[in-house]
Amino acid sequence: MLFSFFFLYRVPVLVLPPIPTDASNDLMEWFDESHDVFNSLKDIMLSAYSERICRLNESAKRAGEVFWWPFTQHNLVPEETVTVIDSRCGENFSVHKVRDNEFITQQFDACASWWTQGPDAILQTELARDMGYTAARFGHVMFPENVYEPALECAELLLQGVGKGWASRTFFSDNGSTAIEIALKMAFRKFSSDHGILLDFFKNNRAEKSVELKVLALKGSYHGDTLGAMEAQAPSPYTGFLQQPWYVGRGLFLDPPTVFMCNSIWNLSLPEWLHAETVELDNTTFSSRDDIFNKHRDKSDLAGIYSSYISHKLSQNPGLKGFDHIGALIIEPVIHAAGGMHMVDPLFQRVLVNECRNHKIPVIFDEVCCGFWRLGVETTTNLLGCVPDIACFAKLLTGGVIPLAATLASKDVFDSFVGDSKLKALLHGHSYSAHAMGCAAAAKAIKWFKDPQTNPNIISEGRLLKELWDPELVQKISSHSAVRRVVTLGTIFALELEAEGSNAGYGSLYASSLIQKLRQDGVYMRPLGNVIYLMCGPCTSPEVCRQLLIKLHRRLRDFNKVEEKLVSC
Repeated sequence: MLFSFFFLYRVPVLVLPPIPTDASNDLMEWFDESHDVFNSLKDIMLSAYSERICRLNESAKRAGEVFWWPFTQHNLVPEETVTVIDSRCGENFSVHKVRDNEFITQQFDACASWWTQGPDAILQTELARDMGYTAARFGHVMFPENVYEPALECAELLLQGVGKGWASRTFFSDNGSTAIEIALKMAFRKFSSDHGILLDFFKNNRAEKSVELKVLALKGSYHGDTLGAMEAQAPSPYTGFLQQPWYVGRGLFLDPPTVFMCNSIWNLSLPEWLHAETVELDNTTFSSRDDIFNKHRDKSDLAGIYSSYISHKLSQNPGLKGFDHIGALIIEPVIHAAGGMHMVDPLFQRVLVNECRNHKIPVIFDEVCCGFWRLGVETTTNLLGCVPDIACFAKLLTGGVIPLAATLASKDVFDSFVGDSKLKALLHGHSYSAHAMGCAAAAKAIKWFKDPQTNPNIISEGRLLKELWDPELVQKISSHSAVRRVVTLGTIFALELEAEGSNAGYGSLYASSLIQKLRQDGVYMRPLGNVIYLMCGPCTSPEVCRQLLIKLHRRLRDFNKVEEKLVSC
């Protein structure tokens, strides 16, 4: 038996002599007989440890020779700056890096591993257990016309949670960008059905050449890297000629007003189309963040200005004359993350949704980044006070431990695909649709994050997270001379460093030195040009967040001194 175990699993088998049953035996003789066995065990463990350290020491060099990292200019990544991660526990990386002959063993993952991570150490263990059980029970099974418990439970939890009150169907896929592509197909079908385009198609058995469906979207938004998702975005570094030479930008892209904190005051930043003199001063500053989301603003003059502008833009849409059509509105609710962590005025987005409803334009919420408590609520419909026709979720959906995405749709959207021919169905799918392990992880994460028994940050009958970022420290940082603006909401704290010219924007390296100092402090960060951010999970302790802000504030003081010295030189 022991030999077969060794040959099957290559596990060394060490056999100890039998332990004496005589209670009076002091076991000294047994220890002497076991000496060689224990020494062998020690040697095996030391050898395994030595081999692991050797591999870790070589990892950065080997990685630079074989990896093509995403969103990375390899010429700007020297070997010594590569972070070698040995493991992760909850919110912390175990990092292998020798500096001054000391091991730096822990860094807080302030990127939340690219906005996906939410589990603390306890939930991480629970997710691993559930996924292990599911892998053993199901492996993977095909999804069309089948049902299995993890997928069914996950779909029902989604409809009872983030889709409550408006969604009736769950369509599974494998990542956020794909979820967006699916949402666009859904929205365009619904628009075609509502506006007679689908009827014309069935009558003539072809679409009119003059009809092309486009999107209404916001500048600064980001909906993924697949080609269709990129076409639904305004021109940006992500869609430029060097990235996608055939990018057209199939949409009408509006420049939205944004809000931010500066010198402890929340301010409204107005785009060029909205001149400051047309807006009363009382409408451009806020005493608190809650005032920004207050629905009493719906009755303000500013709401009327927004409405008139959007209505005018839609009335200029040539689709009303039978040519191109705005077939869908797609927005990242409240926070434009990849676009620079900008907070869009929620009043503007709410008015935008209402105007599109008046024009029978289907509404898509891209909640891939901002859903599932990232912004302090389970779904951004709680912040905006309005609902979509279609919404996309991923990232925190599974707690970030395994890829899974879902596109939720209303009954009316689903019904636009129902008919007698399979050709009218939504012909989209993936080999790993509704992957059992992903669905099991999602079901666990959904329940865990919203339960006060497992998430101590839940308040207000399970509808909100408590404030995670210390308000006094946030105000201090917003008043720092090196800081242009601050945004904080839910699990996100972000700031933009004062910078001009090549030091500003997505391609900027301005924040690099600050980022490296913070990594030395045990805070792993990655900038968006001269914008840096801290991101935690829905279960992160406010005290942990406070310590992160303290470290950031201290390094900002040092950063400012260095910049002043460079300027004086």
